[in-house]
Amino acid sequence: MRKQDNIFEKGNLGDLPFTFNDEVAEVFEDMIDRSVPGYKTSLKLITLFSKQYYQDNTNCYDIGCSLGASSLSILRGAKSAKVIAIDNSEAMINACIDGHKELISQDKILFVKENVCDAKLENASIIVINYVVQFLAIHERDKLIKKAYDALVQGGVLIISEKIHFKNPYEANRLFKLHHQFKLANGYSELEIASKRDSLEGVLLTETQEDHTQRAIRAGFTRVEKVLSNLNFVTYRFEK
Repeated sequence: MRKQDNIFEKGNLGDLPFTFNDEVAEVFEDMIDRSVPGYKTSLKLITLFSKQYYQDNTNCYDIGCSLGASSLSILRGAKSAKVIAIDNSEAMINACIDGHKELISQDKILFVKENVCDAKLENASIIVINYVVQFLAIHERDKLIKKAYDALVQGGVLIISEKIHFKNPYEANRLFKLHHQFKLANGYSELEIASKRDSLEGVLLTETQEDHTQRAIRAGFTRVEKVLSNLNFVTYRFEK
């Protein structure tokens, strides 16, 4: 049974920036499900695309794997695949190792604690980067997407999900209010929402849809397609 996220129930004590520590890892499944509209649908798309794009004798990568949900989605679609799951957070990797011992023993998933920007990627037919780019420094983003492109075999796919923002003030304000209502409807209080938003200030830096698609085109991707849009969250399929 997943543990409920109440980290910010009493506010952001100490005005600390958001980090993927043990406390967050313990409640992350509940946190992302209640905070990210379309999250479960994005996982289902990973399964569908994995079934379509997996090629024998290639690698599958889950970059910024958190608790391994995307890794499991890859394996549901590509039964014979092995997933290399990488995350910066030691807390997340430890939780993955504790939670997926059977798959590890079957050599279906390898969990690696490493800076995602430094990870070696090669011979891949599927790479998933779910809600990760937004946490990287701006100068690292182009490098990671280009590295993913270079690592993919011909016909491979990069699946990427991100929170975005809109340049149009009216659209930006409308989506902000809708997302706020989404979190309230999922049981978060006004204090929790405001406190988490404050903790993410300067940590989570969103970009526009155009930023993401143009980055993919610069990297060399020939097919750049938005496959899911839910409020201010999108999922893309970038095909080589």
